[in-house]
Amino acid sequence: MKKQYMTTILALLLMIPATLRGAEPEGENIKAFEDMFGADLQEEDVYRADRLLVTATGSLKPVHLAPSVATVITAGDIEAMGATTLDEVLETVPGLHVSPSGLNIFSSIWSIRGMRTSNNPQVLLLINGLPLTRIIEGERLKTSNIPIAMISRVEVVRGPGSAVHGADAFSGTVNVITKDGHEVDGTKAGLRYGSFDTTDAWLQHGGTYGGWNLVAGVETQKTQGDDDRVIDQDGLGSGSPSLAPDELDTRAEQVDVHLGLNKEDRWVAGFYGHWHENRMGPGAVQVLNYDSLSDGNQLLFDIMYHNKELAKNWDVSVRGHYLYQELDGFFQFYPEEVLNAQGRPVGEENNGGLEAVGIYSGLLDHSLRFATGLKYFDAETNEYKNFLLTIVPPSEWFGPMYSLRGTPDIFMEDQHRFLKYISLQDEWSLARHWELTAGVRYDDYDDFGSTVNPRLALVWEARSDLAAKILYGRAFRAPSFSEQYFQSNPVNHGNPDVDPETIDAYELSFDWQATQDLRIIPSFFYQEIDDLIQYVGPLPAVAENFAQLKGHGFELDINWQVMRNLQLRGNIANQRTVNQDTDEIMPDTPEWKLYADADWKFLPDWSIKGQYFWIAERHRANNDPRSDIDNYSFVNLTLRRKNIAEHWDAALSLRNLFDEDVREPSPYDPTAPGGALVPNDYPMPGRAIWGEVRMHF
Repeated sequence: MKKQYMTTILALLLMIPATLRGAEPEGENIKAFEDMFGADLQEEDVYRADRLLVTATGSLKPVHLAPSVATVITAGDIEAMGATTLDEVLETVPGLHVSPSGLNIFSSIWSIRGMRTSNNPQVLLLINGLPLTRIIEGERLKTSNIPIAMISRVEVVRGPGSAVHGADAFSGTVNVITKDGHEVDGTKAGLRYGSFDTTDAWLQHGGTYGGWNLVAGVETQKTQGDDDRVIDQDGLGSGSPSLAPDELDTRAEQVDVHLGLNKEDRWVAGFYGHWHENRMGPGAVQVLNYDSLSDGNQLLFDIMYHNKELAKNWDVSVRGHYLYQELDGFFQFYPEEVLNAQGRPVGEENNGGLEAVGIYSGLLDHSLRFATGLKYFDAETNEYKNFLLTIVPPSEWFGPMYSLRGTPDIFMEDQHRFLKYISLQDEWSLARHWELTAGVRYDDYDDFGSTVNPRLALVWEARSDLAAKILYGRAFRAPSFSEQYFQSNPVNHGNPDVDPETIDAYELSFDWQATQDLRIIPSFFYQEIDDLIQYVGPLPAVAENFAQLKGHGFELDINWQVMRNLQLRGNIANQRTVNQDTDEIMPDTPEWKLYADADWKFLPDWSIKGQYFWIAERHRANNDPRSDIDNYSFVNLTLRRKNIAEHWDAALSLRNLFDEDVREPSPYDPTAPGGALVPNDYPMPGRAIWGEVRMHF
């Protein structure tokens, strides 16, 4: 398969020299050229309402010409689809599937192109270009989920991004851009209420005051969870002493705050705050109880100075940021009446950095981007529990919790890390309609060494309605502190000898504006992943570089404006990722994913949007005796009425309209007789309905 991908890429490269000379391809190449693009090469007046992307290069660029395979989802898209969280938005992206992690206290896994691990640190989450990564475990803040009221757009880049963003931009990057004062433009508020006693409320204000663009917003969400999400059996079996069969505990409550200031794009400052208290689904050891919770918060501050006139041909910016994160988890491992085994690990992080970026445009046909920066990562830990490493036998009674700080029994000692990096990128218009983006970034860590990550992207606007891209990128993921240093922990142990994960990806993509109303984007990829880190073996599992993977697949994205008031969108994705050592197919992640929607504006200010999701062919881990996970599909429907009395909007939404039995995989456990402590997988929410009102002045 790799040979087939490289043959296609080489065939395209053979056409480049003649084209650069301004000549038509000659000989045998002319037929391949005409077969692929058609013989009619004259300029056409093609209308492209293309969205802009900043995540791929660090500067705004139309998506069809960006050196990446990307999706941009706007606030208008999010409103129309009736999404209430970032997870619901991401499920509509080609090749990206969202599911809960049974080994990460029911936090979301964003699986991109078949890359799935329990902590899911291989996808980098940014907010306004700044990472929201927890260095302790390398993932996003456990059980948190960004609400959507303050989102301006979401940029999803599928494929490596370390040449620009450094560590963790591995299988993909999700950049959440928040609204500014001009976009809010006044005061807006909203209230949503629906099934499972779910409430969502928000308030925003934006405007210009004394030359400053100001925006402020707050959103709060709370839910009791779907009590029909019943599991039949857990780690204690079914029936006493287990609480099963009974519901997963998915109660959740969170508050998000955004503040922004902008002075003529010269001075830009922002604040993002997040607080949550969420439950843990099946719990840390896959045993139902209703006392465990995750209490977390994030505070992100940043300030940037930007000057396009500091020196001739230079666009210069300097940005500093500080991220405080705390995660305080209370674990009741078993029902209290069975075993009073309790743990409360506390992780507090103080992370920050300073970056300087210069873009030089003084060379003909080149835009050079230089970046250099420093980052520090500081993690302080504490832990309270009422047992030592073992939490058996179940007949033993455990006393009150006590602090383990300063003792060898704590889950991890305090850790520190310092990073220096430098990167260079050249966007070179090497010929008419040809642009080559070449970049490289060097990262030097004080605890495990350095890494170099290059990228190459050739974008050819073959015609005004057709762009072709050939892409190569390498990325890495630094081992998290937990993967290196976790110690007296009943679930996971670290390994100081683990190496960084690496990925090399090759992509071929086309962006065809077939007509003014029809856009078709096929993409093909091949990737090789080395030194993948996973916790291996029975509990407590140990972090190891356990796998070398290779994967390939395709994505097809279609957008069709059928008529002025009817738009159809859809995408289909296929991937196959295999462990090169065992020939095992990557378990639990879908080989096939289909998404389709229809948006119909059937009366003035009225619209209805239907969504269809299909997930198929998820395989079990080797030696898991369970049959493969059932395919599923479900439908959402959202009805919206805007401009009621000029200032009000209203909506009604049905989620999982036909109440399908949707299940996501529970993890394989070789010690469990049925292959898993929760053998019948995790039920997802059933049919739900919510109503919404919005006010804007």
